[in-house]
Amino acid sequence: MKEWLANLAPRERTMFIGGAIALALLLFYAMVWGPLASGVKELRAEVESQRETLRIMRKSAAEVKALRAAGGGNSARGLGGRSLLAVVDQSARSTGLGSALKRVEPEGKDDVRVRLEGASFDAMIGWLSGLATNSQIFATSLSIEQTDASGRVNVRLTLHTDNG
Repeated sequence: MKEWLANLAPRERTMFIGGAIALALLLFYAMVWGPLASGVKELRAEVESQRETLRIMRKSAAEVKALRAAGGGNSARGLGGRSLLAVVDQSARSTGLGSALKRVEPEGKDDVRVRLEGASFDAMIGWLSGLATNSQIFATSLSIEQTDASGRVNVRLTLHTDNG
């Protein structure tokens, strides 16, 4: 290679060396600098997203603490004198889960097992949130299986209340 380069005319040698340097710089940018810069940009965006999630979670935690402190007495909440079974069944039907509700069976005094088939995932999450907020009924176990239909799930869960 040295011999070949020495046999080139000075102008050709300069052009060859200049082209080799330009190619080396281009390869460095394409193989090293570009991917690093892109990775840094993606990581910065991810960090910002995580910071926003943290802000939301901290705000929600503060709201939960405030609600717990303010809701010392649960007279407006709870089962309202109805059985846990009745509250779960009625609330599921009122949130549009009636056709998906396949089984609601008691499991002790403060628990019920529920099975939903082909339920709307969004409606099911809203229903669980409403039970927790309005009746202090919480899921103690939850199994969700995706179905072939978009947005539809099969669900097995156990709900619990301390309201007796």
